[in-house]
Amino acid sequence: MSQKCKIMKKYILVLFAAMFVGACQAQQQDKVQNLKTFAKAYGYVKYFHPSDEASEIDWNSFAAFGANEILKCNSTTEVIATLNNLFKPIAPSVVFSNTKQQYDISAITPSNTKVYKPAYWQHKGVSKDMNYQDGVYSSVRVNRFNEIDETGVFGNLALAIDPEQYKGKEIKYTGWVKLKEDSKGTGHLWLRVDKTDKTLGFFENMDNNPIKSNEWKQYEIVGKVDEAASGLYLGAFIKGKGGLFLDDVHLYYKENNEWIEIPIKNSDFEANSIGVKNEETSWTGSSKGYSYTVSNTESKEGKNCAVITYEGKGNKVKGKALFDSFPKFGELIEKEIGVGIFCQIPLNLYGNNENTYPKSKTLSSLQKHVKNASESLDYTSIYLGNVINTYNVFQHFYPYFNEVDVDWNKVLETALERSLNDKNDSDYLITLQKFTAPLRDGHIHVSGPKMDYYVPPIKWEWIEGKLVITQVNEEGLGIQIGDIVTKVNNQLSEDYFKEINSRISAGTEGWLNYRAQSTSLFGEKDEELIIEVNSKNIVLNKDKKYDYRDNDIAIQENTYKLLDGNIYYLNLDKIEMDTINALLPQLEQSKGIICDLRGYPNGNHDFISHLLKKKDTSTAWMRIPKIIYPDHEKIIGYEKDGWEIQPKKPYLGDKKVVFIIDGRSISYAESFMSFIEGYKLATIVGQPTAGTNGNINPFTLLRNFNISWTGMKVVKHDGSQHHGIGILPDIYVNKSIDGLKSGKDEFLEKALEVVLE
Repeated sequence: MSQKCKIMKKYILVLFAAMFVGACQAQQQDKVQNLKTFAKAYGYVKYFHPSDEASEIDWNSFAAFGANEILKCNSTTEVIATLNNLFKPIAPSVVFSNTKQQYDISAITPSNTKVYKPAYWQHKGVSKDMNYQDGVYSSVRVNRFNEIDETGVFGNLALAIDPEQYKGKEIKYTGWVKLKEDSKGTGHLWLRVDKTDKTLGFFENMDNNPIKSNEWKQYEIVGKVDEAASGLYLGAFIKGKGGLFLDDVHLYYKENNEWIEIPIKNSDFEANSIGVKNEETSWTGSSKGYSYTVSNTESKEGKNCAVITYEGKGNKVKGKALFDSFPKFGELIEKEIGVGIFCQIPLNLYGNNENTYPKSKTLSSLQKHVKNASESLDYTSIYLGNVINTYNVFQHFYPYFNEVDVDWNKVLETALERSLNDKNDSDYLITLQKFTAPLRDGHIHVSGPKMDYYVPPIKWEWIEGKLVITQVNEEGLGIQIGDIVTKVNNQLSEDYFKEINSRISAGTEGWLNYRAQSTSLFGEKDEELIIEVNSKNIVLNKDKKYDYRDNDIAIQENTYKLLDGNIYYLNLDKIEMDTINALLPQLEQSKGIICDLRGYPNGNHDFISHLLKKKDTSTAWMRIPKIIYPDHEKIIGYEKDGWEIQPKKPYLGDKKVVFIIDGRSISYAESFMSFIEGYKLATIVGQPTAGTNGNINPFTLLRNFNISWTGMKVVKHDGSQHHGIGILPDIYVNKSIDGLKSGKDEFLEKALEVVLE
């Protein structure tokens, strides 16, 4: 073959490969656009169409089922037909078509309207399919009976042990567990130590690595009983629907490197009674909608085992209006939801004692298809369904789109593209994190199955624009506090953190850096982390299981202390209100008070009342949106609220008071600080807070992925924006590397300086 022919052949092969890649990319783009179309229809019907049938569908499973069906479509015509096939059984009056057309209002008008009442959705925030059904958020289908599941989040079997003999000792709790066949929930052992100051000591509940197996297996939890322990508790629970078997439970403490058993009454459940404390057993069961019994057919050892079973506690409640405004009969969602694909979805339907009009004849068939498919769908459909579900929660109810710069529909496309390529839950967890990060909501936290993080024996932080070692937990590593890390895993430290930061939702740089400090160290057990320090590579092993309490946000160890010059320091992250009340006479006589809120208040916000001269009149800084239309259109207004704090004696605002804050101060801490800032009750030093406040509103997706987020709009006391800004200090303070090396608390030093001026 001539050289010319060889070149031509190579050129043709390259051209063919390019055409093939281009065709694949175009095909993927078509799939993504079709999925976007389904996503829009899904949210409109789920949250705004009031048919009885729509309230009876399992929307999590339907999202995955629908995504799977849409993936089969190869044309606009097929997409429209599939949308009608999917939604007609749950919303018989909706129309999907390829042209704008006049809606046939007679299709939703019964012959005798006098025996009907209007049915429509009202949302105060959103509670539909959220984890918390009895909080500040509500979703109501007005004038329709809704089956409310009042079952607790989990069914819990518990046992209390006197900790006195085991203080300061390591303990180990073991138990054999399996789930019933077809259980939808997850199983958990748990072990908890309470302390005398009412704070939590050791706690583990296997939330990051729940039990899902139907086979008997022994699980264990190892912890430590604090010296100040007041209570020691253990048990098992099932979260969600299904049943859990528990048998052959043991508890040990370590003495001279040997495990010595702690006697537990009825540890093998051979006594035929649990759930109610009595002479035979101390095992007690709690939570609505779960039963606590003994089985003599499923035991691991002996004759019996304990059984926790979901039974459900339902209550039929007729929806009452949350506020006056509602969509009128005949109002529709009329939108182009895809290129050449239009929807018409009624917002108000007639309903009588039996059903909304018109009634579907094919709901049971669809439910059967969804149920059968949910047991066999591949991960891709589940991942896509979860993204579609998540998109709609924020698309219709996230209160901060005006405060954040995000093209949410474009972000949806990216998340769908990633989901099509994700191979496992670990990949997909990153997809969900990157999907929600642009919302800049510090309350957003995405968790998934098998989240069992391990960390190396160091901590680090960005100081003076450099990644600096702040803690070393193992000798002989060749690392010192104050060392600068120039590379991580052969990447420049800045580049390594760019990827980490892209997965974190944060309103301010301070909260972003705080979250990234720990997230950047997470990994699999015994995974290596290579860091470059002083031009040398050091290999660290991630062999310590991450414990959120290791990331203690309290800066100072002391709950309070008297400083030189009759100045009191109060660590609001630790100190209880009872302790503050006992200190009031001394505080009244002090020269000044320094309040450290680089953390989370310990239920002590009543301290504000001693700084107020007049009654708190700021009653509208917490705002829950009232929603009856999709896409944040024509929001009715807000239900507004505040704390309405009354002044109390002694008045402490006549002396020098300083509050210390930084990026770790979030949510409740910012509510506290909003009074200090809004009423100018003290001098504020430090760094801006997290810029995220308001009650969280978590929800659960398929495969036990969970997302928390902020469901209400919180503003400053003057009505201006708080989200993404936070509480700003009057005097800014920056950490220094020299200060770190010398063990200084430069924030506290500045606060002292202000008081002594």
